[in-house]
Amino acid sequence: MLSYNVSKPIYHDITISKPLPDDVAEHVLLNYTCHVDHEGFDLNEIEQAYHRHNNVVLEHDTTWYKDGDAAKGAHAIIQPWLTQHSDSELILDHSQFVFRYPLSGEAAEQVKTYATQRPELLRILTAEFKCGLDLCIDYIFEDKIRPVVHIEWDYRNVSDMLIDIDYVETILQYTNWNETISVVKRFNMLSKHSLDAFQQADFRAMLIFGRKSYKLIPTL
Repeated sequence: MLSYNVSKPIYHDITISKPLPDDVAEHVLLNYTCHVDHEGFDLNEIEQAYHRHNNVVLEHDTTWYKDGDAAKGAHAIIQPWLTQHSDSELILDHSQFVFRYPLSGEAAEQVKTYATQRPELLRILTAEFKCGLDLCIDYIFEDKIRPVVHIEWDYRNVSDMLIDIDYVETILQYTNWNETISVVKRFNMLSKHSLDAFQQADFRAMLIFGRKSYKLIPTL
C-alpha cells in the first residue's frame, strides 16, 4: 500500500571551523541576520555563510518554513529518507534527515571578536550539534488529504538516531495499513473539534510508533 525507496543518512564529523576572509567577515557579521532557530534546523544568514565557506552543502526547502515566511523557506542540511515510487491512497508528504553543526575553532573565534560590537552574535556560538528525523504520511479520503502520522524527533548524537531509523522503517514495513487507516479515519472525525493539533498528532504517532509526535531538542 505504501511503496518507497529507502536512503540512509550521510554523516561524518563535519567541522565549521574555517573563518571567513577578513574582507568579507566584517560585512557579514555586522549586517547579516543572526536569529537562531530555537527548536529547529533552519540556518540564519551568518550560519549559511560559514557553512558554505566550509564546503558544507545546504538545501533550500521552500515547503519548510517558520512564521509564515513561505517566500524565504528554510536553509539547512537536509537529506532524503523515504521516497515514494508508486501512487496509492497513502502519500509520503515528506521524509528526511536533518543536521545542525556548531561553529568551532577559528570560525568561532572570529564571531566572538565581532560580538563586542554585536552581542547577539553569541547566539550562534551557543548552538550545539543535533540531528533529527522528519516524517509525514497522509491519505486520500473523499477527494481530500487527511493526516495519518507526523513525527519530528531530534537527537544529540547520530547513534541514537540510527536506532530509531531502523525502528521506524521496521514498523512501516509491517504495519497493516488498512486497519491503521480505518482507526485513523474514525479518530480524525471524532477529535476534529475536541482536541488541539498537537494532541491529535500525538495520538496518531502513539498509535503507529508508540511515541509522541514531537521530540524536539532546543538549539540553545
